[in-house]
Amino acid sequence: MEEHLDLRQRKTRKLLVEALAHLMEEKPFPDISVVDICARAMVHRTTFYAHFTDKQELLRYLLEGLEQQCISTCLPRDPERSPREYLLTAARNVFDFFDAHRKLYLACITSGTDVQVHVLEDCAAQELARLLSEPRFRSLSPQVDPQVAAHFYTGAMLGLIRWWLTDSHPLPASHLLTNLEQFIPIQ
Repeated sequence: MEEHLDLRQRKTRKLLVEALAHLMEEKPFPDISVVDICARAMVHRTTFYAHFTDKQELLRYLLEGLEQQCISTCLPRDPERSPREYLLTAARNVFDFFDAHRKLYLACITSGTDVQVHVLEDCAAQELARLLSEPRFRSLSPQVDPQVAAHFYTGAMLGLIRWWLTDSHPLPASHLLTNLEQFIPIQ
């Protein structure tokens, strides 16, 4: 995503992303202007437009960065885990990730920008389908289509997370994980 950018450009983008994230926690996305973002980031408007065509593109960039961070931190890198333990560890990591980014996620939902959050769902489903296509998973449930299972579990998990984050009296993540264990049939 940023391989072609020099250190100064990366720093500027980081400042703009952080400014937008903080502003979204304060007011709805439609009410945020490029001027607001630039003022918060202490960056000139011409610099903003050298990096992004508009605030929508900056938002997509912010969400793509979160998506990459979510996938890299939530999916276990231990290939020796059993499929069941892999999925439960991933679920634990997902709850931790969304809890850490609760304010920004809630800001996306309340600002009407949660439609763009579905990019995360598609990317996560692709990664899970790839994983479920591996022989160690396929041998446990050969009749299950990895694409169907991946979209089912990803959609269900993100729906559960959305409910958990927006509920006025959320259940502890440990309670949710205990219940999730019942929905993962593979050993």
